[in-house]
Amino acid sequence: MFGRRIRGIAAGGVAVAALAGPLTAAAQARTVFVRSAQGFEAAAAKLRQTGGRIVLLPHAYDRPLVVGSRSSHLLTIVGARGVRVQSMLLIGSQRVVLDHLAVAPIAGDAEIRIERSQQIVLSRMIFTGAGTRRRVSLNLDHSNWVEVRKSVFSHCGDRSPKWSLCLLPNRASHVTIEHNRFHDCRGCDFIHGRAGASLVIRGNRFARALPCRRTWWEKCRHQDMIELVAADGLLVTRNRFGLYHRGGAQLYMTDAVDHVRVVNNLFRRGDPRVPGVHARVGVLIGARASRRLPRDVEVVNNTILAGAGRRGQKPSSVVLSPYYRFLPAASRPLIANNVLARLNAPELVCPSVRRSRSNLVIRGTACSASDHVGRAYLDQFGRPTSGSFLIVDQADPAVAPRNDLTGRRRDGAPDIGAYEYVVRGDRQ
Repeated sequence: MFGRRIRGIAAGGVAVAALAGPLTAAAQARTVFVRSAQGFEAAAAKLRQTGGRIVLLPHAYDRPLVVGSRSSHLLTIVGARGVRVQSMLLIGSQRVVLDHLAVAPIAGDAEIRIERSQQIVLSRMIFTGAGTRRRVSLNLDHSNWVEVRKSVFSHCGDRSPKWSLCLLPNRASHVTIEHNRFHDCRGCDFIHGRAGASLVIRGNRFARALPCRRTWWEKCRHQDMIELVAADGLLVTRNRFGLYHRGGAQLYMTDAVDHVRVVNNLFRRGDPRVPGVHARVGVLIGARASRRLPRDVEVVNNTILAGAGRRGQKPSSVVLSPYYRFLPAASRPLIANNVLARLNAPELVCPSVRRSRSNLVIRGTACSASDHVGRAYLDQFGRPTSGSFLIVDQADPAVAPRNDLTGRRRDGAPDIGAYEYVVRGDRQ
């Protein structure tokens, strides 16, 4: 059942991606150049039925740019170099591509809100509040079939006293977030909130979610790379997670986050730009304060090097809610084929799993007879080397994914962790 859901997501993603392809000659002929909010409003009305292309000329657009309900003909909105948009609203719209727009505060908080819309693509966008006291965000409010790709999110509210969140799925369904870069945000989450069905987070890089430098205690202790409290059919794959500090985890899932597959991700321990600070937890599933726990979660073939410990706990790369022990085994998380840097607090994991299978624990205690404890001999990038005898060919093939983090095909005797071992000189 889970596999069918993922194939459906992939099929929908391809359909949405096709929206961003080359425009037809007729659509190119329907190109309107604008330099003001009034000009944008007139262009959106003109192309409502026919589709076409709106090119934003260099300008600081401090008034909201609004796209309402429209026909099924494709509308592409492109930003020229030097464009800065403070607010754009897509309300009840469909088949819209946003490309090459810089979203940043001008006279207030900046936001793109996509509300109750469908078949929307955001590509090569920049979201940043750097150098301001304002926030910037992307809110996918109850929308469907949305792609966010090849975009950059940073400084989403470093100096604002308000909650600052870069990307909010906000009950949106069939959303794909892929090949983006999230970096350098203080007192905020990169991806946060309640998602709808079939959220895919794939091939992204996350780096430096750090505490605020000010005294807004509630905000400044709250920074995770991903924190979700609702999602159904979630896939988190081929991402590279970097340093976070003082938040819950690099990947934090709690409450109604069900039917989850976390596979082929790298969770780093630190960052050379922030020496002496280490990520406390890689994957945190279930909050101690919540009795509603994520169900049917699989954490498979990840390399989780985080695990410095949090709030007085012993170091652990993965932490599970203690309430899992009260659920049927079928509802508990599966932890298999992972490299775990630390498991010094096995009581935070072992009693709560459905099954712990073929994991390598570098330091700490194994949860099962099929797990091993010992050195991983990884290289500086977290990949196995010729000395990684506890990793190479040691994974459980029954649950291992077909490919690794890089897309390389795994063989019949797959390796533990996010990467398959390759002979030196044969790396892609």
